Amino acid sequence: MITPLRIVLLLAATALVVTAAATAAPPATETISLDETFVYPVGSADNPCPFGLTYTNRGTFVISTFVDSSGTPVRQFARGVDFLETYSANGRAISSVTPATIHLDVATNTLIGTGSQRHFIVPGAGVVYAQAGRFVIDLDTGTLVSVSGLDIPLNEEICAAIAPS
Repeated sequence: MITPLRIVLLLAATALVVTAAATAAPPATETISLDETFVYPVGSADNPCPFGLTYTNRGTFVISTFVDSSGTPVRQFARGVDFLETYSANGRAISSVTPATIHLDVATNTLIGTGSQRHFIVPGAGVVYAQAGRFVIDLDTGTLVSVSGLDIPLNEEICAAIAPS
């Protein structure tokens, strides 16, 4: 969950800079495009495979910031639009579309992710990496407070889909 946590923290930090209206009004909305690639060598904590692994995040997040009557942000909601996560190696790739929804409670500086976050499916093996349900992160410490629902961590089963032929 290290890489998804990085995405969540980026969204939370970016969303807080939205300039809010001076009165309680419809939420301010901002769109953030994300296109980032991480290369994980053999043996790194984010790579369960016996070969180098590339992880790519591409897509758009729509962030709505809700304000009180003084214009102070009180909560935020972000959702993924056409967001794709991909693991690749050896000229092969496996991807998952994610609708990723994230709620930020500004008063408690707590981030809550809900719904389906990712589902990587390998033919013949089924779901090999997935998160769906609810997770809570304390943004003051970066600590994962709780996780409930489906949680199949990244593991060596995903490697079969992108192993050399």
